[in-house]
Amino acid sequence: MKEKPTRQELEIQLSELKKQNEKLKLLSNGFHDGENEQSELFDTTNLQDEIVVPNASIFNNMGDSVFVKDDQSRLLLVNDAFCKLFQLSRNEIIGKTLAENVPIEERESFLKIDKAVINEGVENINEETLTINNTTKIISTRKSRFIDSNGKIYLVGAIRDITDKKNAENALVENEKKYRKLNATKDKLLSIIAHDLRSPFNNIIGLSSLLQKKSDSFEDKQSEKYIDIINATARETLVLLDNLLNWAKSQTGELNIKSEKVTLSSTIEQVILLENKLAASKEIKLNFKCKHDSEIYTDQNILKIILRNLISNAIKFTNTGGKINLVADQKGNFAKVSIEDNGVGMSQKTVDNLFDIYTTKTLLGTANEVGTGLGLSLSYEFVNKLRGEIKVSSEVGKGSIFTVLLPLKLVSEEKKAH
Repeated sequence: MKEKPTRQELEIQLSELKKQNEKLKLLSNGFHDGENEQSELFDTTNLQDEIVVPNASIFNNMGDSVFVKDDQSRLLLVNDAFCKLFQLSRNEIIGKTLAENVPIEERESFLKIDKAVINEGVENINEETLTINNTTKIISTRKSRFIDSNGKIYLVGAIRDITDKKNAENALVENEKKYRKLNATKDKLLSIIAHDLRSPFNNIIGLSSLLQKKSDSFEDKQSEKYIDIINATARETLVLLDNLLNWAKSQTGELNIKSEKVTLSSTIEQVILLENKLAASKEIKLNFKCKHDSEIYTDQNILKIILRNLISNAIKFTNTGGKINLVADQKGNFAKVSIEDNGVGMSQKTVDNLFDIYTTKTLLGTANEVGTGLGLSLSYEFVNKLRGEIKVSSEVGKGSIFTVLLPLKLVSEEKKAH
């Protein structure tokens, strides 16, 4: 595709055209759209020996509005785009300044710029408004002075309609304001989740734990069961709140990954200690076996979130009296953690969509526990952030195995070592 002529090329054309000293051939090139009348306000006879456009099609195919003026700001040549912009024919344009066609403030502005460019020879690039037939556009103008070999001064310019661009920029500014407001609302919501909602649940967990310790002294043994349910429910809800907070942070880029030396078995045991209460409420046994105790460089807090969600999920879909086995091992340069339950299991279709929060259908647990599916999605996302991998194998009625592989060192830590 042939590129549009530049302003410099246009100036060279004008110089060559002057040397040709031919008659004005605008009519023969379709430049006047079949019209031969000139403006009564300006005598164009002397122009016919000065400016010729031998290939008007190039001039007219330029997308920008291009014009040539004399030293009095009177228009000598315009292209089709210029006529379209002003909604006038060439006969209504040639020989005029068009100052009378626009509001006085716009008229004074562009005539002042014309005069400065003609007198000083300094190129002017400007953004301004142009009002035609009560419709205001925003235009970008570029004006330069051109002096031919005979000392004749011309003003060569181009106009580009940037109304849509400016409207888009203004809309972008407004959207940014709305975004900032929504972002502030989001931050407030996260603050409520992180602090205001977590505090009462921590209180419920603490008080119910105290009651559990004293449950032997209760005359009504049924109370012990209710206290256990209260404690487990509070813990589950707190986990959900934490998942919401962590997921929001991960989606907004506010989650910082830090690398630290972590003993895998110790971390697993800490999580099991927290989840034992929930497992006990369903009489589920959590068994842990350490085949290889790896020391890895990873983010311990994020690792705990991953393990806690996977164990909670296993408890949810394991029947009362079932069991869950956790195994720590090492595979090459990766630490390996397996979480195996003898619960209800899943079909392959369910496994394929398991980690997609937007397509996964949440199911009730074996004790009618409700969930959002957020925990597994969060675990999958966090394992990826730790440069690891998570695998699932399952069979309906026979339970599931979740396997997490984590590098012994995070990528960032490996780069530091080199």
